[in-house]
Amino acid sequence: YDATPLEKTGQSVIHICHGRPRSTFIGEVMGGTPVYSYHGRLNADPRVKAVVTFWPEHVPYHQVMFPDKPVHAVQSSVDLEAWSPNGPSGYQFGGKRGRINVVCTDAWRDDVDPFVSVNAFALWAREIKGAKLHIYGNSENLRGWAAILNRIADDGNMGEIKGWIKGLDNVYRAADFMMTPHEIATRSIREAMACGCPVVKTTSVKLENFRSQIALARETPRSEVRAQAERLFDSRETARQFEKVLESVCQ
Repeated sequence: YDATPLEKTGQSVIHICHGRPRSTFIGEVMGGTPVYSYHGRLNADPRVKAVVTFWPEHVPYHQVMFPDKPVHAVQSSVDLEAWSPNGPSGYQFGGKRGRINVVCTDAWRDDVDPFVSVNAFALWAREIKGAKLHIYGNSENLRGWAAILNRIADDGNMGEIKGWIKGLDNVYRAADFMMTPHEIATRSIREAMACGCPVVKTTSVKLENFRSQIALARETPRSEVRAQAERLFDSRETARQFEKVLESVCQ
């Protein structure tokens, strides 16, 4: 998928676009893998019968590069058994547990980073006694973020900062909510919701917006968050949608 060359075969191919279009485009502009150019050639390849993305928000971008192919959105999925509200929930955040524990676990990318989210948290946490921000999985990227994170630490609101961690489901069960800059259902969002952890999608640094999003998240029962994950990210439904794409190609 994405930049994987087609085998020399006469068989029909369903091309899966897994990456985010803007990230893919930026990568090529900066001298990385020329995925966008590859997609341009794929549009003319008669073996490619359909294009699939896991995010409906990306369909228009793929329609630009694949004007002659049908572009399908198939829902993304998560392992609802591995990621569950059932299990240990007493994680102590490396001894830095706060009264309100906010986690940030999405990968920080060139095209999407949590700059807005982190700044919104910093302002909000000054109003809320005992709020802590815990960051996981991004230790390699944090050197350049020292100025902002040190300011949050000076305010007394910086929690645990850790690279890749085992037992992230325990973290989600212990967190009050997850904070993310992403509007699509990233892997981290799907896994958090499957554990019943509310998700706050932050696109504005304005405090009134952040406050209202947090209030809604904290008012939503964790059982309802889990039910939403079961409804939106069930792998059986993903399989059914893929089956429909296959049927359309075989007609």
